[in-house]
Amino acid sequence: MELKVKHPLSKKEIREIIREIGEVFGEDAGKKLLEKRDRVELGEFDRTTDILLVNGKPTFIKRKNFIFPLVIALYGLSNTEDLRTWKRRVVVDAGAVPFILKGADVMAAGITDADEGIREGDLVFVIEEEYGRPLAIGMALMDGKAMKEKPKGKAVKVIHHAKDRIWEATVGRR
Repeated sequence: MELKVKHPLSKKEIREIIREIGEVFGEDAGKKLLEKRDRVELGEFDRTTDILLVNGKPTFIKRKNFIFPLVIALYGLSNTEDLRTWKRRVVVDAGAVPFILKGADVMAAGITDADEGIREGDLVFVIEEEYGRPLAIGMALMDGKAMKEKPKGKAVKVIHHAKDRIWEATVGRR
């Protein structure tokens, strides 16, 4: 699927995105993804999904009422940032990685750590334990404490993962 760039966002829209990302990840993390002076364009991926390009690079996914960094944008940050310390993180063991990369939801049994501030229904990002590389973003199906303590059950509904259609359409544009 091709990404169609539609139009640039206004300064007001950019400030709102910065505010939203800052609330989710903290102000410092938000500033590492987007700054006020950045050029942001809206790209249409499909009828329900838009991709925001920051200075020409795909950075955020936008669907209905949420905006969240793309896995490819988090991957770029993981070269300099330890995402295993960020808010809204879910860390999984090596055994879970191949399943998540094929689109499977995250099971509690494979989780080694999670932000205890996560609440059911929150958007979260999933990273692998050893190197801290991002694998997916999804919706929490239980709170962070339960993710760490429960021995079984579905913990995260994956909505975007490395190697999916969005990844394939955006990775070449980085």
